[in-house]
Amino acid sequence: MRRGITRASAATLELTAPPASRVVDDVRLRIRDRLVSDLATSIGELALGEQVEITLPLLRRAVAHPEPPAAREEPFAWKPIFVRRSLGLALVNACATGRFRSPCEGAGPVAADAVTEWRRTGWRTFHWEPWFAGLPLGARAVVLADAVGWASAVWSSFDWSGFAALPQIGGADDQWTCPALRTIRLKARSEMRVPLTTSGPAPRGDQCATRQVALVSVSGGSPADGWPDELAYLALVAGLGSPSRPVPARVMGLWPDAGLRLTVDIDESALEGAAARVSDAVKTFVGARLSVDAPC
Repeated sequence: MRRGITRASAATLELTAPPASRVVDDVRLRIRDRLVSDLATSIGELALGEQVEITLPLLRRAVAHPEPPAAREEPFAWKPIFVRRSLGLALVNACATGRFRSPCEGAGPVAADAVTEWRRTGWRTFHWEPWFAGLPLGARAVVLADAVGWASAVWSSFDWSGFAALPQIGGADDQWTCPALRTIRLKARSEMRVPLTTSGPAPRGDQCATRQVALVSVSGGSPADGWPDELAYLALVAGLGSPSRPVPARVMGLWPDAGLRLTVDIDESALEGAAARVSDAVKTFVGARLSVDAPC
C-alpha cells in the first residue's frame, strides 16, 4: 500500500523542519541574568541552606494546585508507572536501532536482558531490576504492558525513516542551578533530541557552532492553557544548563492520552514566557513553604 502524508509523517516533518530562528548568546545571557535577579529576590526570606527544585510537573502544579506540599511524604515503593518511561524509552531505542520491529516484540527481551545484567554485574541500568525480578509472572506482565503502551504511543507518533539522523532517545536530565545564597535548581526531562538541519550560516556573533536540536516531551492527560510556556521551559533549562550549545530550536509535546501533539518554536519571546513562569512558580512554592513553617 502506498504511503501518503500520514499523521506520523506530518509529525516528523513538523519536528524536523529548518529552525525558524536561533537564540543568540546575548539573548540567552540577558534572560539568565533577569531570571537570577528575580529568583534571588523570591527566595530571600528562606533560611540559609533551603533548597527549591523546579521540574515540569511542579511548574504545572504551581498553577493547578498551589497548596503547600504535604509535611510527610509516603515512603517510596516501586509501581508499574515508575518503570513505564525508562523501559519504554529502551523499547523505542531498540526499535529505532532495528533490534525489534515493535515495542511489544521487544518488551520481554529488553527487561530480561536488564535483569540478567544486574544479576551478573550488580549494575542497575534502570534501578528497578531487583524489584521487577522479584515479581510473579502476572505482575511482570502488567509492568511490561504499561511500558509497551507508553512506548507504542511514542514509536507510532513518528515516521522514523524520515529522520536524517537517529534521534537521541532518553539521556540525562537537563539541569541548571541558580547562583544564589539559597539553592534553586531547575530540572527538565526530554524523551528525544532530534538534530536539525539549518538553512544558511549561523547569525553573526553567535559562538555556538554546533547543530541545533528539537526536543520531544511526552506527558499524560491533556495540555493545559499554559502549554507553550511549559514546553519552552524544557528549552530554557537546556539552554541555561549547556551554554556552549545552541538553545533548542523547537519543542514538541505529545499527549498520548488525548491523542494530541503541540509544538512551540523557541525564540526570545518563548524563553521569556518560560522564565516568567519559573519566577511565578518559585514565588508560589516559597510562599507555601513559609506558610507551613510559620508559627501558629
